[in-house]
Amino acid sequence: MDGSLQVAQTRPEDTSQWWLKGGAVFIGVLGFGSLVGAISLSLSGILIETMMDDIDSEELCAEDPDTEECEALIDSMKTMSDMRLWDVGAAFSAFLFLLSIPTTILMWNAENRGLALTLAWSWVAVHAISQLYIVHSFLIWQNDFYDSIPAEELGWVSLFTEIASYGSIVMCELMMAAGLVLIAYKTRPPTALEMPSAFHVKDE
Repeated sequence: MDGSLQVAQTRPEDTSQWWLKGGAVFIGVLGFGSLVGAISLSLSGILIETMMDDIDSEELCAEDPDTEECEALIDSMKTMSDMRLWDVGAAFSAFLFLLSIPTTILMWNAENRGLALTLAWSWVAVHAISQLYIVHSFLIWQNDFYDSIPAEELGWVSLFTEIASYGSIVMCELMMAAGLVLIAYKTRPPTALEMPSAFHVKDE
């Protein structure tokens, strides 16, 4: 019976490095988006906090027919302005931008595949954690806001929003993970070893 492993006489073809370059472009674009997100979250937090500091709920709701509901709404907005979401979310986004710089460079140069993919997986992991944190924090505030409004149908709205929000994040992160798996597979080191097919082995 023939040996189980055979060495090809011809040199195996090199893998295409454009897979890594494509990943570099993708993470580079998302990294720039993270920079925009960091600036937006920081400015939004500052603007909302400044705006709410100048609002007096009792004075604003004095002429409202439903004073308690009006004050509850204002208090919910003040709670939003005090959330750590703005600072922590901005910090996550800034870190993603900084991490995308060496990741993009290494993936584009395609000289150190292992390190490039490690940084890419780290970027995706941090991105997933940051998105889950932002959405989770917002949904907690949203549930408290809905609880302050006496409307039974809002319970279904809250549940649908939670399912849609978490579901969209999971799908997005799984798609990015699948893309990295494909890049890792397409750029794996070539080998000259050939596994013979069992259907073509002849007994001697």
